[in-house]
Amino acid sequence: MVALRYDGCEMRHYTNYRFIPPLFFLFLAQLIFNGELYAAVLIADTTWQGDITISEDVVVREGVTLTIKAGTTVHVVSSESTKTDPEYISQLTEITVRGSLKIEGTEKQPVEFAGLESKTGSWAGIFIDKGRAVIHSCRIRNADTALYLIDGAAEVYDSAFMDGRYGVVAQGETSTLELHRSKITRNDYGLFGFQNARVSVKDSNVTANRKKESYSASVNEVAAELRDSVKPVPPVSRNYKDEVFRGDTVWQGRIEIDGVVRVPEGSRLIILPGTIVEFRKKDTAGTGIGQNGLMIQGRIIAKGTPEDPIIFRSAELDKKAGDWDSINIMNSASAQNLIENCRIENAYRALHFHFSHVGLYNSTLTGNYRGIQFQESLVVFKGNRIYGNKSGLQGRDSDVTLENNRIYANNIGANLFRTNLTASGNSITLNSKEGVRIREGVSSLENNLIDGNRFGLMVADMFYGEYSGNVVTNNLEVGMSLKNADNLEVTDNFISGNGLNGLSIQESRAKISGNQISDNGERGIGVQSFGGEITGNNFVKNKLYAIDLEGEQNVDASGNWWGGEEPAKVVFDWHSDPSRGKVVLDNSAKTPFRFNWPLETVPVSAVWRGVTAIPRSVTVLHGAELKVAPGTEVEFTGGAGMLVKGRLIADGTADEKIRFTSVQKKGAGDWGEVQLEYAVGSRISNCIFEYATWGLHSHFTNLLVDSSLFSNNYGGMRFRSGPAEIRNSLFENNEIGIRAYIGNAVISGNTIRKNETGIFVREKGGGLLIRGNNIYDNNNYAVRVGDFNNEDVNARGNWWGGADTSEVIFDANDEPGIGNVLVEPLLSEPAGAVSGDIK
Repeated sequence: MVALRYDGCEMRHYTNYRFIPPLFFLFLAQLIFNGELYAAVLIADTTWQGDITISEDVVVREGVTLTIKAGTTVHVVSSESTKTDPEYISQLTEITVRGSLKIEGTEKQPVEFAGLESKTGSWAGIFIDKGRAVIHSCRIRNADTALYLIDGAAEVYDSAFMDGRYGVVAQGETSTLELHRSKITRNDYGLFGFQNARVSVKDSNVTANRKKESYSASVNEVAAELRDSVKPVPPVSRNYKDEVFRGDTVWQGRIEIDGVVRVPEGSRLIILPGTIVEFRKKDTAGTGIGQNGLMIQGRIIAKGTPEDPIIFRSAELDKKAGDWDSINIMNSASAQNLIENCRIENAYRALHFHFSHVGLYNSTLTGNYRGIQFQESLVVFKGNRIYGNKSGLQGRDSDVTLENNRIYANNIGANLFRTNLTASGNSITLNSKEGVRIREGVSSLENNLIDGNRFGLMVADMFYGEYSGNVVTNNLEVGMSLKNADNLEVTDNFISGNGLNGLSIQESRAKISGNQISDNGERGIGVQSFGGEITGNNFVKNKLYAIDLEGEQNVDASGNWWGGEEPAKVVFDWHSDPSRGKVVLDNSAKTPFRFNWPLETVPVSAVWRGVTAIPRSVTVLHGAELKVAPGTEVEFTGGAGMLVKGRLIADGTADEKIRFTSVQKKGAGDWGEVQLEYAVGSRISNCIFEYATWGLHSHFTNLLVDSSLFSNNYGGMRFRSGPAEIRNSLFENNEIGIRAYIGNAVISGNTIRKNETGIFVREKGGGLLIRGNNIYDNNNYAVRVGDFNNEDVNARGNWWGGADTSEVIFDANDEPGIGNVLVEPLLSEPAGAVSGDIK
């Protein structure tokens, strides 16, 4: 409970129960405030003027306007708390506008915002969260982000944003920012735009920001989510107001609640598959947040099925986040509360529990202020979808297991404080701010995908952590951040394609080894202060530097591979700026370290470089593009292969070929195949496929194969449908060079030799055009037509090594009823240079 004082009148805001006494409503017409403001949800139009001190957060709710008069000075008290209310965005003191903000400063009487301590980043800033702001003559200082638009709109005139971490950030494709005659200066970062925010800068200056003036980045938005199957909605079978259930209660059908239903200690609420539980909106405080919900002090068992999930949602026609409170579970630790195959939406906090044992399985939480909030609990979450909430998951002081969940498209993904966390196999993507924020406690993250967030994995104040085998990619600013952390192991991660830094380190000690750190927008690792070792990593193609050392302390980075570059050219330290420390570069590797791809999928677009090992079969998912860089070697262990449902771009060069091979390199069949399945737009050039069962296998894919070698496989390449173009390549020492099945392809300019069978046409060979090739010296047949092929095959204009074609071709002349291979006219000499130099 915190106090509010407006012109000498005191009101109280109860954050747990959203209650504001009737005295508040005396001020509904217009609140004029001058003085100290502790915390408020503004539910009526309000005016600030004079000197204002804010010690906690302020929210301007939808439909409400906050007006700030000329000459007003707003001082913000520094506070980083563990606050848990879902309507807030930052851990710092913030002003969040979901309605309207009008700042009416003038040239002579500007409006001023500043941290009370005059310290950079001492307060959060002004957040326009789907609201609107018109700002005239305003100065905002010392904020983490002075002005932050989250799908909001702002018109700014004659203003300045300075002495903070970020000046102005606009995020979301519905954000619109207009800057007129304004300046953004003396921040760490100036003007940033994300996710196609519309930014217009007129007669304004973004200058003298310490680290970066301006930056914009976007990632592909998440595809529309498939909803649970829509079934006819049954009539309401039961209505409840404020009730207490004793003993066992069973719900089935459609339940409507207009109050708080309590299940006391020793009692159980059992909800059967297909049940719909709907909550009426009751908002006696006028804050926009509903108060109805469930209070479980006994036990809840809500076990739906995939076909008949249990649904918890608003009963209102116009359903919105916050229409009802929560499924509250309090002091229920004797047995696990079970929530399985459920869908929870439109809540303030979908799940909220303290001192409890809770299992959440295969459920969907969406469209809530917060998906999950907990403390002092034993928590197991497996196989869930948590998306489209302002905050996905927040917890503290608990033992937490997260496995195979998808946490995506929230404002904040997961925020965990002082937890014992084990997380594996999760996909944490496309969250507007942090994907995962972990503070204090112990954590182990293994084999997770952290992609497309603004910040990927943020670790602070930790005393132990293991982060291994994660794919940390395409985050808009930083992939992974370590701040004030000790005794960490960061190993075998793929940290690539992040907008600014792959890894940022400040005042931390860790072992950083075995990682692939590549293709980050500015730095592989940005270091302010670090103790520990950076060794055995691959640093490749980071745009500015592999390591950028900003601090004075020396850093040991011995024994790394620097992507073929001279280490001194890709490291920024005292050699370039004497005020900085030295990066020790002893014993640099001359060749890349083998990097084991850690996941069973390539779920997002990525670039492979160096030596990438595939310990188990891997699938490139639909929508992902895998690029394999020139000179890369992809090594498969026994039986492993690759299925491409997205797109594969493997473009080597004549001097730097891409090699798909086995780890053991013993012989044909060492590994499986690269299979393309509807992998539209894939391209293979200057590649080597060797020791496979089938080097390349293509189904229903328009594919180009150029200047490549297929050797020592059972089969070089097989395809169905197409269209495919196979040109200028060498197929040799395979059982079968090329196999076509109901194929549509042009095969030209290739050399096909020393195989048991050069080309095998299994069925429907009429769509093939085989011309300009050198097909010779194959042990059995140059071309063999299969028993089920009844179409003629066009193989005119090839060189057959001077052999009698009737001796090296098996067709209708050998087995009546199958198709003929049409060879006339023959080439009398090889077609161009024989492609024997592809090595």
